Amino acid sequence: MSSKITVGIFIALLFGLAVLNLAAPKRTFSANENRYLQQIPSLTLQTILDGKFTSGFDDFITDQFVFRDKWVGMKTGSELLLQKHASNGVYFANDGTLVEMFDSIDMERFNKNLDFIRAFQERVRDGLGLETQVMLVPTASMIYAHKLPAFAPEIDQRALLDQAAAIPDFIDVSPALAAHSDDYIFYATDHHWTSLGAFYAYNAWRGQNGLPARSFEDYDTEFLSSEFYGTTYSKASLYMVAPDIITAFYPKDTGVLNVDYNMGEKVTDSFYERSYLDVKDKYSVFLNANQSLVRIKTGHTNGKKLFLVKDSYANTFAQFLLSDYEEILVADLRFFKTSIYDFIAENGVTDIMILYNLKGFAADANVYFLTT
Repeated sequence: MSSKITVGIFIALLFGLAVLNLAAPKRTFSANENRYLQQIPSLTLQTILDGKFTSGFDDFITDQFVFRDKWVGMKTGSELLLQKHASNGVYFANDGTLVEMFDSIDMERFNKNLDFIRAFQERVRDGLGLETQVMLVPTASMIYAHKLPAFAPEIDQRALLDQAAAIPDFIDVSPALAAHSDDYIFYATDHHWTSLGAFYAYNAWRGQNGLPARSFEDYDTEFLSSEFYGTTYSKASLYMVAPDIITAFYPKDTGVLNVDYNMGEKVTDSFYERSYLDVKDKYSVFLNANQSLVRIKTGHTNGKKLFLVKDSYANTFAQFLLSDYEEILVADLRFFKTSIYDFIAENGVTDIMILYNLKGFAADANVYFLTT
């Protein structure tokens, strides 16, 4: 009788979950994971034969599973109880920080992306007489290595940076970040660096360009949010982790801005899009998330115009560049498909910078568009 009761409960649970999964409304977007969820794939003879229906349906069931976020949190909690030190691509650092793993890399893609940058640098140097600075930012798993579990399997980011240093005008900010590895320079619940981390990197950039370092007194600061839970939190759903604080730095020598998104799609006078402070994806407060093209006029009249090719790490960094340029053009190659060379030539650019985080750069197929 005991066995029958156990089997009955198990069957009831399976049946109940199946009914709930069928009855629950299908979600399009997960705010917690900040991504679009798999919808039910198209059922055709072709998708069955090529396996796309099967793989798509597996992803659909996984993404749409009822109480998905709660199950992930329970899994993480059980792994902590079992003394595990990582879950779902996230390390549990010894101070409570959640650090994204960087434990594998496509070296062929990484090397190709370096070659694309070299080709781009040569083309704009020969054709337009412009130099291109490159900044690849190491991730928290390198800078916070002393916080990670013992023997954590990580890519040697130092070796990757040394390889990238062969690129002309490479800016290595890792020493500046490592010097502040006990400071709050990466978020505890997100894979991005904080404004403080970007500030230290900015001063490293200034030093390499022969400019004096800036001090905190050069900025007014504002706490934009103290309730930020980012991407590593979403992966682990470790509910006892404290939220992060997002800080804005306002250069005192810069006045009212003119910020134009996507050629007039939206024009504002602020570097920060505050509507994101009311949703989960609060990091997108910097430069209104990732846009195709952002044109920032700073009010300075020094004749310097920067073209900044970037991933989302640059969204935080760019707030410090407002002091240095009359105009900043920010392009994200995931969305900006115009010829880069032609755009630079037509817009009177005087300076070029490429800024990515190292892990993202190593995997980004869009770097190819530098060569178009």
